Amino acid sequence: MRYGHLRPLPASGRLALSLVCAVAATLAAGLAFLAGAVALGSTACGTALVSLALVAIQWRAIRAARADDADEVTIDLRNPIPRLSTNDPVTGLVDRSFFRVMLSQRVASARRHLQPLSLVVFELDGFERARPERRDQALRLLGSAIRRTLRECDTACRYGDAAVACLLEDTPEAGAAAAAERVRKAVTMSPTGRSFTLSAGIACYPSHALDAHDLLRRSVQALAAARAAGRDRVEIAGVD
Repeated sequence: MRYGHLRPLPASGRLALSLVCAVAATLAAGLAFLAGAVALGSTACGTALVSLALVAIQWRAIRAARADDADEVTIDLRNPIPRLSTNDPVTGLVDRSFFRVMLSQRVASARRHLQPLSLVVFELDGFERARPERRDQALRLLGSAIRRTLRECDTACRYGDAAVACLLEDTPEAGAAAAAERVRKAVTMSPTGRSFTLSAGIACYPSHALDAHDLLRRSVQALAAARAAGRDRVEIAGVD
């Protein structure tokens, strides 16, 4: 006789089963204590506590999965999506709209796989006072330094007039700080970048933020702290 493969219970089914076991064990404990069976009642109480712990764990897992689903970005293939992945003509990096999509996806992925994710925001100091041609030279230098430093799994985009944001996969704050320092030195020590310095702010998931919005906000705050402290430096977000 052939038997079909048994399908595992979905998360909601496991939650319901654990809840039923907890209720049944609690009732059994109450009846045992009423009947004077203290040992049996104690065993039933232990079973009820274990079942309640499983209920709490499974409920948190369901909520975390729903949060991941909410963070996912659904793309309608009927729309002309290639515009999201266009490159900035000066730096050669992807544009800001594509980065917004990737930020939410990468945070959700880091949450699912229990991996760190770092966001580094760079800004060229002295950009406003430079001539337009010098600005473009500095931006090209910054884009080149970032492409040489980052890995293929990382994402970088031009985020503002003088700002570039970088997502570093599976990278804690120490690794992000080392990468940011390499980029900073490559820009400030180059003859092309001699009129500029480079500041950077770093925030990491999950040590500094637990969602995409807060991760971006904390990295921008760290960048502001770097500029307020004299510029030409890398700052890591503080722990709240």
